[in-house]
Amino acid sequence: MKRTFFVALFLSAFAMTAVQAEPASSTLPTPQKAGGKPVLDAVAARASAAGSGFPSKAISQEELSTLLWSASGKNRANKWSVPFGMGVEPYVDIYVVGKEGIHRYAWQDHSLKPVADGDLRARISSQSFASAASHIFIFVSNKASLKKKGGSSQNWAKWTHVATGAMTQQLYLVSDSLDIGARYAETMDVDFVRKTLSIPADEEPICIFALGKR
Repeated sequence: MKRTFFVALFLSAFAMTAVQAEPASSTLPTPQKAGGKPVLDAVAARASAAGSGFPSKAISQEELSTLLWSASGKNRANKWSVPFGMGVEPYVDIYVVGKEGIHRYAWQDHSLKPVADGDLRARISSQSFASAASHIFIFVSNKASLKKKGGSSQNWAKWTHVATGAMTQQLYLVSDSLDIGARYAETMDVDFVRKTLSIPADEEPICIFALGKR
């Protein structure tokens, strides 16, 4: 009886320690959903920030919140700010790389989930402006939602790329409205990204996007 009691006590203490050791998520501030530049003005001004002298001032949590929401956040009941095929939940994940580490954006509760510690910006891309950026967004396919709906797996890659195009274009427009420089980065250390983010073999790191306050 005593042995059973102490085993149960040990397992309980172990479970509590495991829960306490799990990194906490951070809820983002409420995103800005009104104001800014008129849409046509933003389209007319849309441009990639120059790689030379890339804007490197820090992006605030409020601005980060607005950027992430604009890329794949909810803007009405079970619908999102960019189009996803068949109306299913987002099938492209966004990972946020900053000086404090890497987090995954969770659209479900508009929060950041910790993935890796430390400043890894220079490891993500060999292009110098990436390490100078306040944040780097990594877009990674997540086909679980598409698999639930069925359809040909041959179309999954195309759908994730189309969605990523819509997400990044939205980011360009919102970034300009917030006076934030944005630039698609051509190079990405895919092997490092896969290992660091624990990306399954059947998923794809699609592209990276550098952002910095002007």
